[in-house]
Amino acid sequence: MPFSVTAFNRDTGFVIVPSTDPTAWQQFRHRPCLFLARKLSAWRPANRPDLPEKPITVVCIANAHRQRPVIPHGDILIYAGGLAADGSLTELQATLDWLRSQPHYTKIVVAGRSDRYLNVFKKGGDRWRYGYHNAAQWSDIIYLEHEHVTVTAQNGRQLQIFGSPYSPKTVPFPAFQYPETDNIWDQIPGSVDILITHTPPYTHRDSLQGCWHLLERLWRDPPRLHVFGCSLENYGSELLHYDALQEAMERIEAAGGGFVNLLKVLKALVQSFFRPSIKAKTALVNACIEGGLWHPGRQPITVVI
Repeated sequence: MPFSVTAFNRDTGFVIVPSTDPTAWQQFRHRPCLFLARKLSAWRPANRPDLPEKPITVVCIANAHRQRPVIPHGDILIYAGGLAADGSLTELQATLDWLRSQPHYTKIVVAGRSDRYLNVFKKGGDRWRYGYHNAAQWSDIIYLEHEHVTVTAQNGRQLQIFGSPYSPKTVPFPAFQYPETDNIWDQIPGSVDILITHTPPYTHRDSLQGCWHLLERLWRDPPRLHVFGCSLENYGSELLHYDALQEAMERIEAAGGGFVNLLKVLKALVQSFFRPSIKAKTALVNACIEGGLWHPGRQPITVVI
């Protein structure tokens, strides 16, 4: 993220003034076709999925690091990685203590690329099996490391949940990385209700740093909710329909624009108005709390599924 240095003080060092986000005109001049495509896709008719008989409220967090926002009430609390900014056991435990103090009936955590301590003591490894993981106090928190669990909510509804700390090796972080060419997501079982990953899927709130194989997995077997973190600048949520318009948007995002790609987005948008029965299948959430100087005060995102 760009910044400008406006002054130097011997006691405090550099004074950094955050840059403003680019204006709509600046975005248009930089990538006009992509800018127009995003505007067009926002006109898609809203068609949210129907709620089941026993709805469940899920509160989503990721990459909070040292921040402690007020966490809303809910049935399930999910933390999608980035537990410790410096990767230490001390910061890990501070975050776990904060989560343990929350009243949510179910709490589920995955690690992330900054969580070096948990990467060293990988779940299932010798050191983990012989008790070293007890150095961190987990209490009622469910920790998932590329594994599946069945959770029963207070209202009796059962949910299939898969959680993974891994992300493609695109930045020099030492924890839970894999080569971009590897497909590790075939291990996700079918009919998962909630998918928790640290990495985003490619072209969705990821600055093109997400995983292409994970996106393919979403298309094959969509979960009701996908929560992730990792990409700090892309906090927010969206709905996935798995239709021609989504496919066209993923293509133009990956290409960075293109007039032909823009025409395909326009065609798919027009078609979506004549297919109102196509409902969204997945709520996608980038739950990064940490936004640095440029995006302070982010809050957890709540989803009802």
